[in-house]
Amino acid sequence: MTNTRIVPLALLSVVAVATFTCAGPIASLFQSPSNQIQWRTDLNEGHEQAVAENKPMLIVFDADWCKYCEKMDDKTFNDSSVSSYVNEKFIPVRLDLADNAEVAEILEVERIPCSIALSPRADLLGRVVGYVNTVQYRETLGQVRALQARVERKLASQE
Repeated sequence: MTNTRIVPLALLSVVAVATFTCAGPIASLFQSPSNQIQWRTDLNEGHEQAVAENKPMLIVFDADWCKYCEKMDDKTFNDSSVSSYVNEKFIPVRLDLADNAEVAEILEVERIPCSIALSPRADLLGRVVGYVNTVQYRETLGQVRALQARVERKLASQE
């Protein structure tokens, strides 16, 4: 092989390696908002929407200093299966622990990150405390939705 062929081939190899190495981080920069959880930051507005759409609220308490909260963001909440499921099946509300200490106390938040699922009637449907991986989080959210369906059926039968 001549030197004129080796240089373009070597350059192509470098570009290919760089593409595969950087594809994930670069792609995340261009991730569309539809692939991210559409967080609300006002609990009252979230509750009104939950009632209007008959969906449970998913309230997540966190803080900017919390390493496990950051891990939940990076791993669990950024997973497209989790984010699309949350956006479709819940009204997601994100609250800073320090700014919402009274609400956190009422909901008995003792550690963060803490995810609390409430029915539109404010019945507790589930709670996740601490970091959990994508599979565990989706499984818990599925259980929350199943519980809400059972509660709805029971309420409907009582009318």
